[in-house]
Amino acid sequence: MPPYNQSEESIFNMALAYLKRIDKLLYLCDLHSMKGDIERWNNTLLTLYREISIKLKTEDEMNRILGEKKTDFNLNDIENINVNYENSTLANINRLCNNPFFLIKYRKYILFLLHNVEIKMRRKMQEKNMLLPSKDDPRRAITQR
Repeated sequence: MPPYNQSEESIFNMALAYLKRIDKLLYLCDLHSMKGDIERWNNTLLTLYREISIKLKTEDEMNRILGEKKTDFNLNDIENINVNYENSTLANINRLCNNPFFLIKYRKYILFLLHNVEIKMRRKMQEKNMLLPSKDDPRRAITQR
C-alpha cells in the first residue's frame, strides 16, 4: 500500500467541495426557474458564474456568458429589441432587471434570457467536466455491485 499523502487527499476534498457547491447552485437554479423567481434565479446564476469563471480561459468564453460592456439592447427602443440566444448574457439581464418597469412589462424576455444563460453555463460546465456524474451514469455501475 502506498504511503498516505495528506496533500493529495486535501486537494481531492477541495475539488469535491467545489463540485458540490456547483451542484447546489444548479439545484437552486432549477428551483428558482420553476417558481419563476427572476431575482433569485439571476443572483444564483451570478454566483454560479463566479464559481465557474476560473475555468473560463478566454475573453470570448467569459463574454458569451457575462456579456460585454456594450449591449445589443437599446433600452430606449425596448419594443424592438432582438432577444436571442447570442445576446442572452448576465449583463443584458441585469440591464433589464435594474428597471422596475422593464422587470414587470418584459418579464417573459427576462425569463427567456435567464433560461438561455443557464443553458450556456451548463454546456460550458459539461465541456469542462465540471458536473458531477448522475447516479444513472454507466461509469458508476462498477461501484454499485
